[in-house]
Amino acid sequence: MAYSGEGVNALVCAIDDLKNTTILAVETRVRAILKCLAYYKEFRDVLEVCNRGFDFQAEQARAFGKIGDSDVLRLPKEKKALVAFVAAMLVEFDAGTADIVLFVTRLYPSPSKQESLAVFCDKVMEPFKLAIVDFVCNGCEEDPVAVERTVQFAPNGLQQQTAHLLVAMMNAVREAAMDTDERAELTVMLEGLAAALDARDTLMIKAVWLGLRFRLASKKLCKKEVAALDDALRLYLVQK
Repeated sequence: MAYSGEGVNALVCAIDDLKNTTILAVETRVRAILKCLAYYKEFRDVLEVCNRGFDFQAEQARAFGKIGDSDVLRLPKEKKALVAFVAAMLVEFDAGTADIVLFVTRLYPSPSKQESLAVFCDKVMEPFKLAIVDFVCNGCEEDPVAVERTVQFAPNGLQQQTAHLLVAMMNAVREAAMDTDERAELTVMLEGLAAALDARDTLMIKAVWLGLRFRLASKKLCKKEVAALDDALRLYLVQK
């Protein structure tokens, strides 16, 4: 995306500065992002639209979950909710009601706090930046009405019965020899499967699992866990 305009350039620089700063200066960089959002009218206008009807507490409850003992954050898929959610998190960091250093190290454990911050910026701040800049450049239009479908729910207990398998697969992906992009993609797919299992939506579970199973097989990973999860899905009548 080609960024243009004083406000957009200022925000892009502020968010990039957050990723490139030292962990000791992270709070100052968060405050700089919020000042930018408050100073430029185009961002205030977008945030006003994105915050209409937005419930931060409810979105938090949906966004935070677990894979085994690991905490995960699943950003809202809808762009307006994503912008409102991340902006609200930044406000909490700045106000001191949430600690950004504890947050990034808990959600994105890495060998150092600095690396955890970098992952947070890639997974959270980058999508936020792209979404809000897109709204400023192209307008914040009404979202199309989604086509509703009847959800078939998997029986209770499937998530609990498969949680240990997801943990084992996540650990195997972390330890396997592969490049950073491949590891990140497989991690996202595992998080997506965990979200689908939490929602008990059989179509979502099958769709994510088909792609993930293929990718794991191509890397020769998790043969036992794949077979066990296939058995569990058949047992709970999610697939034949």
